[in-house]
Amino acid sequence: MSVLVTNARNRIAYNVVRSLGQKGITVHTADFVRYSMSFASRYSSGHFVYPSPFREPESFVRCLVEEVQRRKVNVLIPVYEETFLVAKHMARFTPHVSMVVPDYSQILIAHNKDRWEKIARRLSIPVPSSYSQTELGQGKTVVRDLPFPVIVKPKQGGGAWGIRETASARELEQWLAAPHWTGKPWDQFFVQQKIAGPTHCVAMLFNRGRLRAKVTYEQLRDYPSTGGQATLRVSIRSEKAEQFLERLLQELGWHGPCQADFIIDSQDGTPYLIDLNPRLWGSLAQAIASGVDFPALIYRIARDGDVEPVTSFRTGVVTRWLGGDLAALPSRLRRSDQKLETLRNFIFPSTRAALYDDLSASDPFPFLTWGLDALYRALRFRSLTAVSHESLDGIWE
Repeated sequence: MSVLVTNARNRIAYNVVRSLGQKGITVHTADFVRYSMSFASRYSSGHFVYPSPFREPESFVRCLVEEVQRRKVNVLIPVYEETFLVAKHMARFTPHVSMVVPDYSQILIAHNKDRWEKIARRLSIPVPSSYSQTELGQGKTVVRDLPFPVIVKPKQGGGAWGIRETASARELEQWLAAPHWTGKPWDQFFVQQKIAGPTHCVAMLFNRGRLRAKVTYEQLRDYPSTGGQATLRVSIRSEKAEQFLERLLQELGWHGPCQADFIIDSQDGTPYLIDLNPRLWGSLAQAIASGVDFPALIYRIARDGDVEPVTSFRTGVVTRWLGGDLAALPSRLRRSDQKLETLRNFIFPSTRAALYDDLSASDPFPFLTWGLDALYRALRFRSLTAVSHESLDGIWE
């Protein structure tokens, strides 16, 4: 049996490759970036470069189907937003390879905050109050009556892109009066009440509407600091949040992995659902370190049809995304009143990570490859802020 893992340039793919490769499974890797970190892994048995799924979607699909057949791949594990494109063209893949991927119709619901929010409310799952620019601009809801602070967020997207917070009604009115937000139409964004409290993340794996695995963790540090991805986290139990996500995914008849972010209201402990990721997610290493090996379970469902449910996991396990922590360090130092203590805690954390997303002593070359690529992008774009190679210009529909 052999597996093909896409989006090899990021840490999610690397954790899939590392997990399966350590079990002796033959793993092929692919990306449109020539120097991708997983290409350099000792666990990658071979790799190839495909056309950009964002600029050349048809060429990407055709190339992937051809390589699956040529390399005699048995299981395809797409990792990031190319998962959506694979799901959209599912019929072209299923004659040649097995996958555990949600239906495209499911993805469109889970990836659009204005769509899943309606379902969540119907299921009595708490979500923050939200408002469209049209609703606020036409006076259906008065800006000054909103529960400030509020956040402007994209309906699709993640990683803190397009997110900005304000506690000022006047500032929000100025934003709403502009014809665009971050250069894109306002109908791709909405205004949401900010809930204050810690972020608990729940990830689950479903097989045709049946729960097969779950893990929960708390974000201790993130990058960027305004709604970004966890750079340090610890596994915990958050039973209400787990129940809410399971209820929602059962309602959708979910198939495949899905991860959700909940803000736990600091006043009454209510978990508010704020985001869904209908694919593998950035903190995949946390699940693996906590005893829930999502890549292996996905592989076995694709190969055998099903697995025994894994609904217990180790709590208190800490994992770290070193690359994200490095990127966030300058801004943390600027904001800190105790810079030496902040730096000391970064270099010598009080709790040792059980697993790193992107660094392994027995497999060091992926992290070195990532570092060289990050340096290249910093020089190319003349910015110390992480810049993506390329992303979707528009929305999935």
